[in-house]
Amino acid sequence: MKILTCSNSCPQWTDGQLNPRSAGGLVPMLIALLDEHGGDWIFTSPPGDDLPASVTLTGGVTLHPMGLDEDLRRHHYDTISIQLLLGLLHYMHDTSVEPVFDSRLADAWTGYETVNRLYAQRLTTLSADTDDELILINDPHLMLVPEFFTAGKTSRQSKLTYFLGTPWCEPDYFTLLPGHVRTRILESLLTCDTVGFHARRWTDAFAACCARFLPDAVIEGDTVVHRGHRTRLVSSPFPLDVQVLDTMVEEPATASWTQRLTEMADGRRMMVRADRIDLWKNMPRGFAAFEAALERSPELAETTWFLAIGTSPSRASARHLAYQRLTEEAIQRVNDRFGKPGRPVATLLQPGKGRDSRNCVVAALLMSTAAIVNSTYDGLNLFAKEAAYLLDDSASLLLSVNAGIHEQLGPFARAIDPFDIDQSSRVIEAALNTDADGTSPAEKRRALLRSETAEEWLTSVFPG
Repeated sequence: MKILTCSNSCPQWTDGQLNPRSAGGLVPMLIALLDEHGGDWIFTSPPGDDLPASVTLTGGVTLHPMGLDEDLRRHHYDTISIQLLLGLLHYMHDTSVEPVFDSRLADAWTGYETVNRLYAQRLTTLSADTDDELILINDPHLMLVPEFFTAGKTSRQSKLTYFLGTPWCEPDYFTLLPGHVRTRILESLLTCDTVGFHARRWTDAFAACCARFLPDAVIEGDTVVHRGHRTRLVSSPFPLDVQVLDTMVEEPATASWTQRLTEMADGRRMMVRADRIDLWKNMPRGFAAFEAALERSPELAETTWFLAIGTSPSRASARHLAYQRLTEEAIQRVNDRFGKPGRPVATLLQPGKGRDSRNCVVAALLMSTAAIVNSTYDGLNLFAKEAAYLLDDSASLLLSVNAGIHEQLGPFARAIDPFDIDQSSRVIEAALNTDADGTSPAEKRRALLRSETAEEWLTSVFPG
């Protein structure tokens, strides 16, 4: 078996070894699979990094950084991948004013095509086209790679899978894209043998888009037949590497964060959230819901500290910066109303990127009475899985019904309606009530998460 994978996300490596950065998500899982099987990884190198065309690591792993100039990166990444496509798939567009498909966006789309074509060309040079070759393409940044890679091929022996870690929107919202763009994306993905998502609801939405916008597509259960090619649709959430979490629990950095957070909590119970400050993480509504809970139960201000651990996107847009300001304003409002000098009732802590920030999250979860995820829409939500594993019997996971992981962890969580401040506030209030029990025995949650492996995920997304 040989694995060829493409992603916009890039790994880190030192001394010939790949370095996992967390207990889950795309990059750590790809690292686990490549460490086991070897193979090639094509990825976008960070801006300013002068990397060679390939890097050979131990264990038969070769990395292939794709360097992009700033104009191409801006068109492909900022304008199309982030602003247009991620905005679309997470239902984030203000449709009264956006998107606007004018000459600027047309130029950016050309840049998106260019990058996808470059990826496909590199992939073609690496592919041996054998029946034991597994090709895995990831990220909305690369949705045209299958089209360019398969163009002109009358047959293919290798197995081709595209996996999208985000939600997929319903057909009515998908019409925000021009007809030729949405058709192009769907037809490209249907050249794959498998298209995968984290949750069944995203798979169903994708199938509905195929049925509506591709008149010659035939939906047969969990397959789409298009122009004679059969594509299998799967829902398979990324596993959590519980061994990484178990190791992090014992690390000195976690102990250091535990001490620091204990001092900040100052004898109070904690409610925690940990997010990248993306628009769909819904942080301002989360603090508004906490504020509403404090209005009904002001005594919670004396007994509870709400900690948000945040990291900034790698290329924060003006909208991201405005969203962070809105979040900070919501926190300030809560503290002005219910906090005391030197004793805030809510805090946004930004420890930065890297392993140490994950130790901060682990420490916080081990200490917390509740963990909250109230994302508007989320493909999976790794933090929810970490919380389900680390919270003890008496603690509650508060989980958005629109997070993809709700399909898996819903039975172990208190459901949050992410747009309903009143409902969210009452769930928070119940979770912080000292007489409230946890939502489920911790060992049941942990047993479920321990049962997942990267190998089983790989088997699920590639046809036998």
